[in-house]
Amino acid sequence: MGKAEETKARVERAALVLFVARGVAETTTREIAMAASIAEGTIYRYFPSKERLAVDLFLRHHRALAEALDEAQRPHAALRSKIEAIVRCYCDWADRDWTLFAYHLLNQHSFLVQVPDGTPNPVNVVRDVIAQAMKAGEIPRRNADLAAASAIGAVMQPATYKVYGRFEGPLSAHVRFFADAAWAVLAVKAS
Repeated sequence: MGKAEETKARVERAALVLFVARGVAETTTREIAMAASIAEGTIYRYFPSKERLAVDLFLRHHRALAEALDEAQRPHAALRSKIEAIVRCYCDWADRDWTLFAYHLLNQHSFLVQVPDGTPNPVNVVRDVIAQAMKAGEIPRRNADLAAASAIGAVMQPATYKVYGRFEGPLSAHVRFFADAAWAVLAVKAS
């Protein structure tokens, strides 16, 4: 990694830590520069604004997470195996870089509207897997978006709890529990 890439990476890491701790709006470029041990003006060599830095970090992670989830589920034929692979990938992703993961989780409501059409999306990966399983008769047919939201909630809500200190430790320690919960939501008979 060259010096420019190293500096950009330091800016991004400093921003992530501050954005998670304080929020994007409350964090200043001066604070980011101090945390990255650079002059404030150096940030603008890499990003036109703090907001662009925040959006770029979100979009890059959002796309990479979607691609990882899709790749994780592809080798599996049955929905139950696909769900476990997706949950394992999601939890491993979170555990590998909790700060980046927490940033993505905490800022999705602000930045999802800025995701360009056609960009890989973690929610769409899960929704498409569920819709295909409904079409194949593996699970009862129902609204695929509602089913996806419910299954995702079985994992995302505990991750949110972890962000707010409601429990500690790696998410990957709970893969079986999360996958079973997601499966239970998906397999329930329509009323």
